[in-house]
Amino acid sequence: MRESLAITADQHLDTWDELRRDFVLWRAYGSAGRHLVRLLPPALLVFPPIGLLAVAAFFVVLDPSSTAIVNESYDLIGPPGTPLLVWSAAVLVVSVAGQALVLPATVLLAAARLAGRHVSTSDAMRAAARRLPATSMLVLRGAIVVAAILVAGYVLIVGLDEQVGGYLVMVVLLLLAMPCLLGVAVVVLEDPAGARIRTDRPADPVGSLGRTNWPMGPVDPFVGTDRPVGPLGRAYRLARGATWGSALTLAFGVVFFPALITQVVNGVASGTPLLRAGAVTVVTLVLVPFQAMVIARLFLHRLAAKDRIAAFDAVIDGLPASAPRPTRPVPLLAGLLLPGLLYGAVLVNPRGLLEVSETIMNVSRAGDPGVETVTEGTRSKPSIDWPDLRALYAGQDGHMVMLMDGSAQAKLLTCADSACTRGRLTWAEPEAAAGEYPATGARLADGRIAVTSWAIDEMYVSVWDENWTARLGLRLCDAKACVTAAGGEPLAEATEATKSRVLALAARPGGGLALAQLRAIPLWKEDDGFTEVLSITTCDDPSCARRRTKEVARLPGNEETEIMRELVAGVGPDDRPVVLGVDRHTGSMVVISCDDPACARTRTERPLKDESPYFDRDRRARAAMAIRADGRPLIVYRDVTDGAIKLLDCRDHACAQAGTATLTEPGERHSMPALALSRDGRAYVAYQDVDRAQVVIATCTGTRCARTPVARIRQGGDHGLAMALDGRDRPVLSWVDFAGEDDLPTGDEWSLVVTAPLTLR
Repeated sequence: MRESLAITADQHLDTWDELRRDFVLWRAYGSAGRHLVRLLPPALLVFPPIGLLAVAAFFVVLDPSSTAIVNESYDLIGPPGTPLLVWSAAVLVVSVAGQALVLPATVLLAAARLAGRHVSTSDAMRAAARRLPATSMLVLRGAIVVAAILVAGYVLIVGLDEQVGGYLVMVVLLLLAMPCLLGVAVVVLEDPAGARIRTDRPADPVGSLGRTNWPMGPVDPFVGTDRPVGPLGRAYRLARGATWGSALTLAFGVVFFPALITQVVNGVASGTPLLRAGAVTVVTLVLVPFQAMVIARLFLHRLAAKDRIAAFDAVIDGLPASAPRPTRPVPLLAGLLLPGLLYGAVLVNPRGLLEVSETIMNVSRAGDPGVETVTEGTRSKPSIDWPDLRALYAGQDGHMVMLMDGSAQAKLLTCADSACTRGRLTWAEPEAAAGEYPATGARLADGRIAVTSWAIDEMYVSVWDENWTARLGLRLCDAKACVTAAGGEPLAEATEATKSRVLALAARPGGGLALAQLRAIPLWKEDDGFTEVLSITTCDDPSCARRRTKEVARLPGNEETEIMRELVAGVGPDDRPVVLGVDRHTGSMVVISCDDPACARTRTERPLKDESPYFDRDRRARAAMAIRADGRPLIVYRDVTDGAIKLLDCRDHACAQAGTATLTEPGERHSMPALALSRDGRAYVAYQDVDRAQVVIATCTGTRCARTPVARIRQGGDHGLAMALDGRDRPVLSWVDFAGEDDLPTGDEWSLVVTAPLTLR
C-alpha cells in the first residue's frame, strides 16, 4: 500500500520548488482556504466535546450571586467561589491539552496537503497523540517565555514608569518569541520522539529523486554538533537567516489576523446573541486550519530555503500514508454549528441570571471619542472630569441625562437611551456663570431638565467685599440645548453676610418647581442660637415667572454651612413640598414638611439626632429622599457613626416616626447612596460596596430589602454614583470608576460607567 501511495520524484521536486517561493503568509492562507474541509476535522473532534462538558459543569458550579449576563456575555460581578475557580482551572488545562492535540494534528494534515499526500484524520490524531508529551513540554516552555516577557514589561511600565519603552520592549521580545511556534512542526513532522534527524543519505540524492540538478546542501540542518538540540533550539536554528521575517509571518498569520477577524465578526454580530455566539465559534474553529497551515508552510519553506535536502525529504517521506476517503459534509456542518447552538442555548439564560447592559466610557481630560461635544459661538468645548457627576435624570424621548458640574460651569451629558453607547455633551450654564458654585437640577413633568445657575456681579468678585452679591438664575434644558428661563428675574440672592448657597430643587406634579434654600442669618440678627434660615420658593410654572417665597424654619447653624450642610427637596403627588436637611459632620437630620402646597403651615421633625461630635472624612453622612404616592417620605442615608447604608421608612408626612432597615454591614466602606421609586411603590437603593468592589442595588418594599450586585468595580469606588428610572421603570446607574490620582502615573485615567440591570426583580 505504501508504494502505491508514494509520490513520484517529479512531484517531490515540484513540491520543493513550490515551497521555496516567498510570501509564505498569503500562500499559506490560500492553501488553507482550498483544503479547509480536509483540515477541519481535528478541531471538530476535540473542541465541541470540551465545550459541551465545560458548559454542563459550569451550570453545576455557577453562583448566581456573583455571576451575571453583562452585554450578552457571562461575566463575574462578585468574587468567584472555590468551585468556579476549580472549574476555570480545569477548563484551562483541558483546553490547552486539546489545543496541544489539535494544532499538531492539523499541522501534519497541512504539511501533507502541501506535499500532495493524503493523511487521514485518524492517522494525524494518533501521530499527534504520540507526540503529546513533547508538545506539552513545548507549551509549558512557551508559557514561561511569554510570562517572563510580560513581567519585564510590567516592571518597566509600572515600576520604572517607562510606558513607551515598556511596550516597545514587550513587542520586540514577543516577536522574537514567535519562532517557538515552529517547534510544533518540528515535534510533529520529525521522528515520533521529537529527536533530531539522523540520516546517512548522500548530499547529492540523485538516486532517490532522479535529478542531477537537485540543490546541494548538508544532509541534516542540525548536523555539526554532537549535542542534542530540542524542538525550540531546532526551530530557532531553522529561522536563522530570516528571523524577523519568520517572526512577523507567525505573528500576523497565527496571532494578529485571527484575533482581528474574531473581533470583527464579534462586533458585526453583536446585536443578536445567538448569531454572535454561532459566528464567533464557527470562526474560531475555522481559523485553526489557517494557523496550522502558516506553521507547516513556514517550516517546510525554511527547510527548502536552507537547501536542507535530506531533512526535507525525510519529512515528506515520513508522513503517514492513507487511502483517500470522501468528505462527509453533514457531520462537518453539524460540528461547526453545534458549539454556536450550544452557547446560544446557554444565552437563553436557563438559570435566570441577572442580565445587565453596561457601557464603559473611557473619558479623560482630553475627551472621549464616544462623546460628541457641542458648543455655541466661540465658546470652548465642554469637557468632564472624574469629580463632576452630580445627578442622572430620565429625559425626553427615552434620553438619559447626566448633570456634570465640577470646577467649571455645569454640563449635561445626554445619552440616546439607557445603554448610553454614545453621548452628547453640552454646556448647561452660560459662560458668565460662576463655575465654582455648584448647580442643582430637577426633572420637569415634560421631561426637560431645570438647572440652577449662580451669577456674580463682575465688580464684586471677592466674597470678602461687603457689597458682594450672587444672583440665582434658572436654565431649562431639552435634548439639544439649554436656554435661560423666561422673565430673567433672579430666584434668590446671596450677599456677603448671607453667603450660603445650599440649594435643593424639585419638580411639582403640575409642571412647576419648588426651590429650598438654606441661608446663614447675619450675626446681628441671630437669636436663641438659631443661625440658619430655610426658605421654600414655589413656582407655578417651569420658568418660575410666578413664584412665592416663604421662610419655613430656623435651624441651629454649622460653622461650615456650605460644606457640611446638604438639602434634599421633594414634592409628593399631593403637591406638598418636603425638605430634608443633613449635617454631614454630625449625621443629624431634620425634615420640614408643608401641610399645604403653598407652605402656609409647616412641621419640623428630627428623625435622626446628632450621632457623632467627631468628623471622619471617610464616614461623612450623605442622604437621598423620595416621596411616595401617599406623600410619605422615604430616606436612605450613610450613617456617620459606622458607615452603614440605612433606610428610614417614614410613617407619616412629617416623618415623626419611621421604621429602620440596615442594608449593609457596619464598619464596611460604602459610597453615598442613591434612591429611586418605581410606579408600583418599590424603592431602589443603589450604592458602591467598596470593600467587595461591587455596585449593589437593594430592592425594598417597606423595610424588607433584597440586595443584588449589578456591576463590578474595576479600579476604585466611592467617586460618584447617580440613579434614575428609565421609561420601562427600570433602574439605570451612572458611576465613576477611578483608582485615585495617587495610584496612577498620570492621574487622569478613569471611566464613566452606565449600568442598566435589565431583569432586576
